[in-house]
Amino acid sequence: MISAPEIAVLLVVALLGHAMALLWLMADRYGWSICEKTIYNLPIPQEQINREIKNSIHTPIHAVMLAGCLYLGCFNATGWGSFAVSLVLTALWAEIWHYWSHRAFHIRQLHWIHLEHHKSRVNSPFTAISFSFTEKLVFNVGILGFLVLVDLVYSLNFFGVGSWYIAYLFINSFSHANFELKSEKFLKWTGRFITTTTYHSLHHSRYTGNYGLGTRFMDQMFRTEWEDYEPLYEQITSERKPLSKLREKAGTPQ
Repeated sequence: MISAPEIAVLLVVALLGHAMALLWLMADRYGWSICEKTIYNLPIPQEQINREIKNSIHTPIHAVMLAGCLYLGCFNATGWGSFAVSLVLTALWAEIWHYWSHRAFHIRQLHWIHLEHHKSRVNSPFTAISFSFTEKLVFNVGILGFLVLVDLVYSLNFFGVGSWYIAYLFINSFSHANFELKSEKFLKWTGRFITTTTYHSLHHSRYTGNYGLGTRFMDQMFRTEWEDYEPLYEQITSERKPLSKLREKAGTPQ
């Protein structure tokens, strides 16, 4: 029997992606201050928005598969200790799984899985929830499949796993906005390790590189980070000069 708190977490996971998309849509439409640091000064066609909304219909698969784990009797541990362990383990594994599966999706034979998401070269409020059903399935099977195996030998906490999914939906939404939310000083400290909206925007516009989910570690380790990311971030945040071409490089004429 799924408890009321578990149902509440599942509902948040099911609906948060669309709620965040609507938030960014309102922010852009009504000119909120958070939209001031535009990343790409390029038009987004209505056809892209329509396609992304259609693709977002199966976004609640995250919640459905989490509910399936509960139905199978997984993730029953309680207490703050198991919550912390489950949250940290999920975050670490998700970072690894996302990086390698994301890189694999850019191999010619597997790119059909990721193609739908990459039709969006400049991100709209709905790009974060526009994936093929197959990609969402692979993403969740990879993460939850590993956690279920761990749960067989060390009981995990559903609320730790669920909290990561909520955090992921926030991070994924931030990563796909077309405006930079972080300050010009961010790269001096936390930003040396953590990604930004600009970071993932370069992946979309250039089609490769910057594969990381929430951190830069694996891109730096395997040399898949764009070398001009930091100068472009400074251009967007400090100089307030958005990019005007999809493959614009740092230092090129506007």
